[in-house]
Amino acid sequence: MADHKLFQYYERQDILPTFADFKSHEQLKGYDAQRRELFSDKLMLPPGLFRGAELLEFGPDSGENAVVFAGWGASMTLAEPNRQAHPKIQAYFERFGLLPRLRELVLSDVEGFRSDRRFDIIDAEGFIYTIQPSEIWLRVLQRLLNPDGCAVISFYERNGAFYELALKAIHAAGKALTGRPTLESAKLLFEAKWDSIPHTRAFESWVMDVLENPFVRNRTFIYAGDLCGAASALGFDVHASWPSYRDTLDIYWHKKVYSDADKLRRSAKHLQRSRLSFLGGRKLYLVGQDETVEAIGAAIEHLMGDVDAMIDDPLGDSLARVISGLSTLRKLVAKAEIFADDPADVEAAVATLDSFLGIFRAIARRDAGELAALAQSDAAFINIWGQPNHFLVLRKRSELAPRAR
Repeated sequence: MADHKLFQYYERQDILPTFADFKSHEQLKGYDAQRRELFSDKLMLPPGLFRGAELLEFGPDSGENAVVFAGWGASMTLAEPNRQAHPKIQAYFERFGLLPRLRELVLSDVEGFRSDRRFDIIDAEGFIYTIQPSEIWLRVLQRLLNPDGCAVISFYERNGAFYELALKAIHAAGKALTGRPTLESAKLLFEAKWDSIPHTRAFESWVMDVLENPFVRNRTFIYAGDLCGAASALGFDVHASWPSYRDTLDIYWHKKVYSDADKLRRSAKHLQRSRLSFLGGRKLYLVGQDETVEAIGAAIEHLMGDVDAMIDDPLGDSLARVISGLSTLRKLVAKAEIFADDPADVEAAVATLDSFLGIFRAIARRDAGELAALAQSDAAFINIWGQPNHFLVLRKRSELAPRAR
């Protein structure tokens, strides 16, 4: 059965993807601290801005983020299309004494949501990228936001999601080579990797939400530069992002105002040189010639297509192309001029590409034992997650604001 929307896939699962089952104020306090760090220091939206704000959250799932926003003082309107999540949301608001701030909980997705009200803040994390093209949901945000209001989204960025996509291809190959059930095969390959990081959800939830999710695919990933261009055309400015989509090393007179076209051009150049940073999940900024930057970008693009094809046919023709593409990218990275915090970071990036080369070569040899051994012990493989999840805050332009030309 093919699901046309992400929430339909979730409705057929036994577990909600982000349910943390907070039972105490101490548990919620710890999660609140994480969100404060994200919103204050990275997205330039400190909790004080939420006090008294009308906030619409699309896709709150079980409601962990929603109760944090309500705790910051926002009046919450929640649009959640998965009816299985509604009792969890209601229970959270009751448990933490926040029901007066739950203005409305509706059974609706982004495209189906209707309201005569306008909102100061809209939050849509973890799913919005699956609605394609992006202009569909950008128009919804534009219609529902007050002027100068902000929309907070998270999405799978194409370059940053490379290793996430590679994990799906390895997962597909593991199932094909071992013949084991999904969860058993996933634990054989990824349990050591999963256990190496702190997390608030179960391994089974991650398998469902990422490895088995039919929407975590190259066709739904968004290149940050394309999204910035589409948002600007529909009346948005970039308020903040994580990672940064602005060249933060740029220095100019504070009264100088760049035109929208100049902002896009400068961001586009910065984003092209950030492709390897996004892919590797650390500062690996390309400072060399444009030709090298373009070659690395093209190598990543080709690899994304070939790795994605492996998910459907893990032992097919694309496997050889993946091995060749990884080898090409490894050689380009080894020779590139890269600005990093430490030369060891560049060495680690090359070692990670070597690690994945070894894993895909084991798949090509149909050696399930070697594949499992590498996945369980290779430090470079275990430590890499890339930077798949990007956050972007878009601010709706005020009609009264002067625009530079």
